[in-house]
Amino acid sequence: MFQPVFLRDALVVAKAAAQKSAMLLPAEPLARAASDDQSLAEIRYLRGNLFFARGELEACRREHAAALEVAQRLNSSKWRAHALSGLADAQYMNCRMATALKLFAECVELNEAAGQTRMLAANRVMMGHCRIYVCEFDAGLDEMRRGLEISRRIGDRHGEMFALQSIGLCRMAAGRYGQTGEIIDQALDQARVLNARRYEAIILGTCAELALAEGRRAEALALAREGLARSEETSPGFAGPILFGLLALIELSPAGQAAALAAGEGLLAKGAVGHNHFWFRRYAIEQALLANKYDDADRHAEALAARTADEQLAYSDIIVERGRILARMSRGTATEEDERSLAALRATAAAVDFRIDALQEALGAG
Repeated sequence: MFQPVFLRDALVVAKAAAQKSAMLLPAEPLARAASDDQSLAEIRYLRGNLFFARGELEACRREHAAALEVAQRLNSSKWRAHALSGLADAQYMNCRMATALKLFAECVELNEAAGQTRMLAANRVMMGHCRIYVCEFDAGLDEMRRGLEISRRIGDRHGEMFALQSIGLCRMAAGRYGQTGEIIDQALDQARVLNARRYEAIILGTCAELALAEGRRAEALALAREGLARSEETSPGFAGPILFGLLALIELSPAGQAAALAAGEGLLAKGAVGHNHFWFRRYAIEQALLANKYDDADRHAEALAARTADEQLAYSDIIVERGRILARMSRGTATEEDERSLAALRATAAAVDFRIDALQEALGAG
């Protein structure tokens, strides 16, 4: 007769070793044979998370939808919250950050009701990430700080690192370079202590942009390359395009810039977590404007507009419109309407302290 302890052992081994979804496959038949819906919900949830880290959208969504179905059968608020969090991740992966924000908010309500403190912290931080892309930076930072406070209170070191990394990323997204350095250094130190290489990769990218903005180009190059090495060791679809886009800005040779852009677009085409589309295209537009490649600036702006067409977001709208207008101005084809539009765009961004020209100004291009 099947003994549930075997299943628990299988789950322990799978969770300890799983870097790929295949690691969890042996546990699923055991759960089904035992009619153990709680373990089955956990298995599908864990597999969904692994697909998220690898940038595999449809598989991520499929696994979390299956986890939600099992959770509803269990009538478990705990596993419903887990599954909804996973489905929110899938929406985030698909560049539907406003929809993801609503799902994460629902998760937070369930977490609070069920006393799921650790998950509450993570979902609050993810609400903050989503708010970046609707240009609610200060509200996003508040969510992240709440997640940080919870993580510190319960002694969750990984959660603390994630919250610190997120605060640095949010400030960077808004172009608030002067507010970023100390907190991102803390995040990097903690990621290295925890051997959280996937997060180390994206933190190194944030450090690289800060170094570039502060005129430390050689250091920025070293940081970006180190970040890419960590990305390749773990999940290229998690932050690889971000790092390649940044590398295209830092590299001095046209060949190096072209290679980085091609590599980043290649990863986007294979499938990558949604934030990569915003950051890669932002960097690529800036690089094209600096290199006087205005058709390329238009192409990258169009690519971002197309990727977010199903759910328009304020952050990408500003990046796209700014890139298009600056390309026309650089060509000498801008109209008075373009000038008024750019002024209005800058005023809209300034109202939420989104410093849209900060990187360009730091690089001495305008």
